[in-house]
Amino acid sequence: MKSKTVILVLFLAILSFFANIWGISIYSLDEAKNAECAREMLERRNFIVPTFNYELRTDKPPMHYYFMIFAYKLFGVNEFAARFFSSLFGVLTVLATFFFARRFFNEKVAFFSSLVLLASLHTSIQFHMAVPDPYLIFFITASLMSFFIFYKEKSQTALWLFYLFSGFAVLTKGPVGVVLPFFIVLFFLAITHHLWLLRKMSIFKGLLLITAVSLPWYVAVGVETNWVWVKEFIFKHNIHRFSSPMEGHGGIFLITLLYVFIGLLPFSVYLLQSFKKAWVEKFKDVNLFLLIWAVIYVGFFAVSKTKLPNYTVPSYPTLAIILGSLLATVKFRKSFVYSLATYILITVLLAIGAYIGLKQEPEIKDLAYLGFSFFFLTVVGLVSLVLLKKDFKKSHFTLGFGSFLFVLAFFFLIFPLIDRRNPVQQELPLIDKTKPIISYKGFNPAFLFYIRKKIPEFNRVDKLKKFLKDKSTVYILTRKKHLKELEKIKGLKILAVKKDLFERKYSVLIIYRR
Repeated sequence: MKSKTVILVLFLAILSFFANIWGISIYSLDEAKNAECAREMLERRNFIVPTFNYELRTDKPPMHYYFMIFAYKLFGVNEFAARFFSSLFGVLTVLATFFFARRFFNEKVAFFSSLVLLASLHTSIQFHMAVPDPYLIFFITASLMSFFIFYKEKSQTALWLFYLFSGFAVLTKGPVGVVLPFFIVLFFLAITHHLWLLRKMSIFKGLLLITAVSLPWYVAVGVETNWVWVKEFIFKHNIHRFSSPMEGHGGIFLITLLYVFIGLLPFSVYLLQSFKKAWVEKFKDVNLFLLIWAVIYVGFFAVSKTKLPNYTVPSYPTLAIILGSLLATVKFRKSFVYSLATYILITVLLAIGAYIGLKQEPEIKDLAYLGFSFFFLTVVGLVSLVLLKKDFKKSHFTLGFGSFLFVLAFFFLIFPLIDRRNPVQQELPLIDKTKPIISYKGFNPAFLFYIRKKIPEFNRVDKLKKFLKDKSTVYILTRKKHLKELEKIKGLKILAVKKDLFERKYSVLIIYRR
């Protein structure tokens, strides 16, 4: 029976996280920049200095670039390769969650914990993206779970895995990969009166291992960029992100809690009951550890000035186990009826909101009917509600597997229809890539992943005129707001003006012919 459950979880995880990763374009800002950066590193044969449009990129350390480069070597430069290891790390995260829950609870809790993750659309979206987050989620999860195994079983292998995974996390996203796990561990040991265990943790040797794994690249990139990369990354992308909202991603602390709640639907409607159960059973140190992990991780990003939905996803595995423990062991309660009723209401609002949101997008307003696909979740919720009192277990199987089917439908049927309308996919067929391609004051980064050569950027009309002087045909990528400035140049013809999906910017394609 055990092997059958593992095989089922593995199969569902592969199905969910690899769903159509080859059939959706690299379009979002983060995906485009990360996938292109890895492509450029491979092309330049420089595996130290990250670049985007062949200029220094200081946003992230290189771990995800290395995995993408390896995938490019295996499968070629394409959407599947860019996302392959993101999806694989999603599968590994679910398996780690399953085995940890089975080890310290039982197989039923392990299965429901896995189902919580697999039923979450946001979780699947995260592991579909060519960004560093899928790697960080796994390394944070693996490091903290390894620590707890060491704590319970005094396994030296688990201790060294804790340090090793922490080092990989630092190489994935910087100091957050070690600061938060170490703080969680320290707080847990303090609150359980086990600080003495620090003497058994070979901390000096552990820090040496973390340093050996992560520091050489930081030193190498520092030397090669005259320390510009290190300064930019530490001060702008870490300290500044924590102390000030960046790129408009701010808000009160409740926004972070809302991100987590929406992100873990459908089962997040039971978070209050599950936290209460875990708190009542905090005498079991595993429950206390999971609670501390969840509260500190979510709390840290709640007080951070920059708030994004992906920041708190490393808390999802621990929240999944807390929820799984509730779903696997608790019998029917009246409060569950209110929770499911809340979920049904949320799905109705999601369907209406999605319809209105799609209707506001000029390029896809005829696809607004896709928003009503969320009513499928409403139906699933209603069926679960009907089953709740009669068969508690069947009710939550229905809720979980119904949501899982929606995740598959989203990636195979719903989102591809929207994706085909993005401006990059609409305008690329109009470009002859053998001709010069330039930009004026910015362009959609996704163009670069498909054009695969440097796109020189001009910020002044006089310099652009000078460049065009001896050219016969040139394609110009720009934004709608700059069109008035370009009216002074003769020989320009606008080929397309397309609104970037779910953004305010418009991507413009112009051709110059002398």
